[in-house]
Amino acid sequence: MKVRVITEVSIWNYCTKNARALPSFQIFLERLKNCDWNDLNDIKTDFPNMSIIGNCENDRTVFDIGGNNFRMICDYNFYKNCCLYVAFIGTHAEYDKIDACTVQLF
Repeated sequence: MKVRVITEVSIWNYCTKNARALPSFQIFLERLKNCDWNDLNDIKTDFPNMSIIGNCENDRTVFDIGGNNFRMICDYNFYKNCCLYVAFIGTHAEYDKIDACTVQLF
């Protein structure tokens, strides 16, 4: 299933405020255009540094963006499309200060 980023505008808004992040997120979004995911193994194949957040009510992943300079937490589902819902974008240091299971910035 092709991947849809439901709240992609959140990524662009973050990059507007954090210009240093823009090239890394452009690369990430460009890579997503060619992804075809049916399960978590497909995500892990395309993004080996992706982590699954365990013990959460939502199905969540963490993507390391820009050589681990940025982290993006997404809820996901594999219903009709593979959808990623952006819940958090921040630096690695900001990520260390939040609860990855409950954060919902967008």
